[in-house]
Amino acid sequence: MAGGLEEKIVWLGHAGFSIRALGLTVYIDPYRTAGGPPADVILVTHDHYDHFSREDIERVLGDRTQVVAPATVAEQVRGPVVSIAPGESVEVGRLAVTAVAAYNTNKVDSNGNLYHPPDSGGVGYVLNVEGRKIYHSGDTDVIPEMDQAAGADVALLPVSGTYVMTPVEAAEAARRIAPALAVPMHWGTIVGSKADAEEFAKRASVAGSLEVRIPEVGEAIGGHTA
Repeated sequence: MAGGLEEKIVWLGHAGFSIRALGLTVYIDPYRTAGGPPADVILVTHDHYDHFSREDIERVLGDRTQVVAPATVAEQVRGPVVSIAPGESVEVGRLAVTAVAAYNTNKVDSNGNLYHPPDSGGVGYVLNVEGRKIYHSGDTDVIPEMDQAAGADVALLPVSGTYVMTPVEAAEAARRIAPALAVPMHWGTIVGSKADAEEFAKRASVAGSLEVRIPEVGEAIGGHTA
Protein backbone atom coordinates (compact mmCIF):
# COMPACT_ATOMS: atom_id res chain seq x y z
CA MET A 1 0.00 0.00 0.00
CA ALA A 2 3.04 2.27 -0.34
CA GLY A 3 2.81 3.60 3.18
CA GLY A 4 -0.73 4.93 2.66
CA LEU A 5 0.57 7.41 0.09
CA GLU A 6 -1.86 6.26 -2.59
CA GLU A 7 -4.85 7.34 -0.50
CA LYS A 8 -3.99 10.94 -1.40
CA ILE A 9 -3.89 10.42 -5.17
CA VAL A 10 -6.99 10.90 -7.35
CA TRP A 11 -7.14 10.09 -11.07
CA LEU A 12 -8.81 12.97 -12.95
CA GLY A 13 -8.94 11.13 -16.27
CA HIS A 14 -6.45 10.90 -19.14
CA ALA A 15 -3.02 11.78 -17.65
CA GLY A 16 -4.40 14.07 -14.94
CA PHE A 17 -4.06 13.52 -11.20
CA SER A 18 -4.56 15.46 -8.01
CA ILE A 19 -2.33 14.68 -5.07
CA ARG A 20 -2.80 15.81 -1.49
CA ALA A 21 0.46 15.65 0.45
CA LEU A 22 2.20 17.60 3.20
CA GLY A 23 -0.72 20.01 3.42
CA LEU A 24 -0.45 20.85 -0.29
CA THR A 25 -2.85 20.22 -3.16
CA VAL A 26 -0.93 19.31 -6.30
CA TYR A 27 -2.35 18.83 -9.80
CA ILE A 28 -0.53 17.14 -12.66
CA ASP A 29 -1.74 17.69 -16.24
CA PRO A 30 -5.40 18.42 -15.44
CA TYR A 31 -7.53 17.91 -18.58
CA ARG A 32 -11.33 17.91 -18.97
CA THR A 33 -11.76 18.03 -15.24
CA ALA A 34 -14.65 19.36 -13.19
CA GLY A 35 -12.31 21.48 -11.09
CA GLY A 36 -11.59 20.89 -7.44
CA PRO A 37 -9.84 22.44 -4.44
CA PRO A 38 -7.54 25.34 -5.37
CA ALA A 39 -4.06 24.21 -6.29
CA ASP A 40 -0.94 24.99 -4.35
CA VAL A 41 1.10 23.53 -7.20
CA ILE A 42 0.27 22.66 -10.82
CA LEU A 43 2.78 20.48 -12.66
CA VAL A 44 2.60 20.39 -16.46
CA THR A 45 4.62 17.78 -18.35
CA HIS A 46 4.65 19.32 -21.85
CA ASP A 47 2.83 21.69 -24.18
CA HIS A 48 0.36 19.38 -25.95
CA TYR A 49 -3.23 20.53 -25.43
CA ASP A 50 -4.27 17.43 -23.50
CA HIS A 51 -1.60 18.11 -20.88
CA PHE A 52 -1.31 21.90 -20.94
CA SER A 53 -4.98 22.87 -20.83
CA ARG A 54 -5.40 26.54 -19.94
CA GLU A 55 -9.11 26.03 -19.30
CA ASP A 56 -8.49 23.29 -16.78
CA ILE A 57 -5.66 25.18 -15.12
CA GLU A 58 -7.97 28.17 -14.66
CA ARG A 59 -10.47 25.92 -12.87
CA VAL A 60 -8.03 25.06 -10.10
CA LEU A 61 -5.90 28.21 -9.88
CA GLY A 62 -5.70 29.74 -6.43
CA ASP A 63 -4.32 33.06 -5.20
CA ARG A 64 -0.90 31.55 -4.55
CA THR A 65 -0.73 28.70 -7.05
CA GLN A 66 2.77 27.85 -8.25
CA VAL A 67 3.00 26.44 -11.78
CA VAL A 68 5.98 24.26 -12.65
CA ALA A 69 6.49 23.39 -16.31
CA PRO A 70 9.00 23.04 -19.15
CA ALA A 71 10.09 26.25 -20.89
CA THR A 72 7.68 25.79 -23.81
CA VAL A 73 4.80 25.93 -21.33
CA ALA A 74 6.26 28.37 -18.81
CA GLU A 75 6.62 31.07 -21.45
CA GLN A 76 2.85 30.90 -22.03
CA VAL A 77 1.84 31.15 -18.38
CA ARG A 78 1.18 34.37 -16.51
CA GLY A 79 1.75 34.64 -12.80
CA PRO A 80 4.02 32.55 -10.56
CA VAL A 81 5.72 29.95 -12.76
CA VAL A 82 8.96 28.01 -12.54
CA SER A 83 10.55 26.76 -15.76
CA ILE A 84 12.06 23.32 -15.30
CA ALA A 85 14.15 20.99 -17.46
CA PRO A 86 15.04 17.30 -17.11
CA GLY A 87 17.28 16.74 -14.13
CA GLU A 88 16.28 19.94 -12.34
CA SER A 89 14.44 20.11 -9.02
CA VAL A 90 12.23 22.60 -7.20
CA GLU A 91 10.93 22.64 -3.63
CA VAL A 92 7.51 23.83 -2.55
CA GLY A 93 7.31 23.74 1.21
CA ARG A 94 8.47 20.27 2.21
CA LEU A 95 7.56 18.82 -1.20
CA ALA A 96 10.52 18.23 -3.54
CA VAL A 97 9.79 17.86 -7.26
CA THR A 98 12.35 16.59 -9.77
CA ALA A 99 11.84 16.65 -13.54
CA VAL A 100 12.71 13.47 -15.44
CA ALA A 101 13.08 13.39 -19.23
CA ALA A 102 10.09 12.09 -21.20
CA TYR A 103 10.22 11.39 -24.93
CA ASN A 104 9.45 8.91 -27.69
CA THR A 105 11.85 6.49 -29.28
CA ASN A 106 9.51 4.76 -31.74
CA LYS A 107 6.16 6.63 -31.90
CA VAL A 108 6.10 8.67 -35.11
CA ASP A 109 3.61 10.65 -37.19
CA SER A 110 2.86 10.17 -40.89
CA ASN A 111 6.01 12.10 -41.79
CA GLY A 112 8.21 9.91 -39.63
CA ASN A 113 8.67 12.53 -36.90
CA LEU A 114 8.56 11.55 -33.25
CA TYR A 115 5.46 12.83 -31.46
CA HIS A 116 7.58 13.69 -28.43
CA PRO A 117 11.20 14.16 -29.55
CA PRO A 118 14.03 14.17 -26.99
CA ASP A 119 14.86 17.81 -27.65
CA SER A 120 11.32 19.08 -26.99
CA GLY A 121 11.94 19.40 -23.25
CA GLY A 122 9.01 17.26 -22.15
CA VAL A 123 9.25 15.85 -18.65
CA GLY A 124 7.81 13.51 -16.11
CA TYR A 125 8.00 14.25 -12.40
CA VAL A 126 9.21 12.52 -9.26
CA LEU A 127 7.52 13.92 -6.16
CA ASN A 128 9.42 13.24 -2.96
CA VAL A 129 7.08 13.25 0.00
CA GLU A 130 9.35 12.94 3.02
CA GLY A 131 11.23 10.02 1.51
CA ARG A 132 8.29 8.43 -0.32
CA LYS A 133 8.19 8.91 -4.08
CA ILE A 134 5.44 9.31 -6.67
CA TYR A 135 6.50 9.11 -10.34
CA HIS A 136 4.36 10.56 -13.13
CA SER A 137 6.16 9.61 -16.33
CA GLY A 138 4.60 12.16 -18.69
CA ASP A 139 4.25 11.13 -22.34
CA THR A 140 7.13 8.78 -22.96
CA ASP A 141 8.42 5.46 -24.18
CA VAL A 142 10.70 3.22 -22.13
CA ILE A 143 13.86 5.31 -21.83
CA PRO A 144 17.04 5.09 -19.72
CA GLU A 145 16.18 8.28 -17.83
CA MET A 146 13.24 6.65 -16.09
CA ASP A 147 15.77 4.72 -14.03
CA GLN A 148 15.88 7.92 -11.95
CA ALA A 149 12.45 6.87 -10.64
CA ALA A 150 13.56 3.36 -9.69
CA GLY A 151 12.05 2.20 -6.43
CA ALA A 152 9.20 4.72 -6.50
CA ASP A 153 6.32 3.95 -4.17
CA VAL A 154 3.80 4.80 -6.91
CA ALA A 155 4.34 4.94 -10.69
CA LEU A 156 1.74 6.55 -12.97
CA LEU A 157 2.39 5.18 -16.47
CA PRO A 158 0.73 5.76 -19.89
CA VAL A 159 -0.52 2.61 -21.60
CA SER A 160 -2.51 3.64 -24.68
CA GLY A 161 0.15 3.31 -27.37
CA THR A 162 0.15 5.53 -30.52
CA TYR A 163 1.74 8.53 -28.76
CA VAL A 164 3.05 6.80 -25.63
CA MET A 165 3.97 3.33 -24.36
CA THR A 166 1.84 0.35 -25.28
CA PRO A 167 0.61 -1.90 -22.46
CA VAL A 168 3.53 -4.26 -23.14
CA GLU A 169 6.05 -1.42 -23.06
CA ALA A 170 4.49 0.08 -19.94
CA ALA A 171 4.77 -3.29 -18.22
CA GLU A 172 8.47 -3.29 -19.09
CA ALA A 173 8.76 0.22 -17.61
CA ALA A 174 7.06 -1.01 -14.43
CA ARG A 175 9.49 -3.91 -14.16
CA ARG A 176 12.36 -1.48 -14.67
CA ILE A 177 11.16 1.01 -12.06
CA ALA A 178 9.87 -1.66 -9.64
CA PRO A 179 7.34 0.51 -7.78
CA ALA A 180 5.17 -0.84 -4.99
CA LEU A 181 2.09 0.32 -6.91
CA ALA A 182 1.56 1.04 -10.62
CA VAL A 183 -1.40 2.94 -12.08
CA PRO A 184 -2.15 2.97 -15.84
CA MET A 185 -3.04 6.36 -17.32
CA HIS A 186 -3.44 8.12 -20.69
CA TRP A 187 -6.42 6.03 -21.75
CA GLY A 188 -10.18 6.46 -22.12
CA THR A 189 -10.19 9.99 -23.55
CA ILE A 190 -8.22 10.63 -26.75
CA VAL A 191 -6.71 7.23 -27.42
CA GLY A 192 -6.66 3.94 -25.59
CA SER A 193 -9.30 2.04 -23.64
CA LYS A 194 -9.79 0.20 -20.39
CA ALA A 195 -8.70 -2.91 -22.27
CA ASP A 196 -5.24 -1.34 -22.56
CA ALA A 197 -5.20 -0.69 -18.82
CA GLU A 198 -6.27 -4.27 -18.15
CA GLU A 199 -3.63 -5.64 -20.52
CA PHE A 200 -1.00 -3.61 -18.70
CA ALA A 201 -2.25 -4.87 -15.35
CA LYS A 202 -2.11 -8.48 -16.51
CA ARG A 203 1.44 -8.17 -17.82
CA ALA A 204 2.84 -5.96 -15.06
CA SER A 205 1.37 -8.04 -12.24
CA VAL A 206 3.53 -10.96 -13.30
CA ALA A 207 6.41 -9.05 -11.68
CA GLY A 208 5.82 -10.57 -8.23
CA SER A 209 5.21 -7.97 -5.54
CA LEU A 210 4.03 -5.22 -7.92
CA GLU A 211 0.44 -4.10 -7.29
CA VAL A 212 -1.61 -2.53 -10.10
CA ARG A 213 -4.75 -0.41 -9.65
CA ILE A 214 -7.14 0.71 -12.40
CA PRO A 215 -9.21 3.53 -10.85
CA GLU A 216 -12.34 5.15 -12.19
CA VAL A 217 -12.25 8.86 -12.99
CA GLY A 218 -12.50 10.85 -9.77
CA GLU A 219 -11.64 7.86 -7.63
CA ALA A 220 -8.82 8.02 -5.12
CA ILE A 221 -6.44 5.17 -5.67
CA GLY A 222 -6.66 4.27 -2.01
CA GLY A 223 -10.42 3.70 -2.33
CA HIS A 224 -11.73 7.13 -1.28
CA THR A 225 -13.58 9.49 -3.60
CA ALA A 226 -12.50 13.02 -4.48
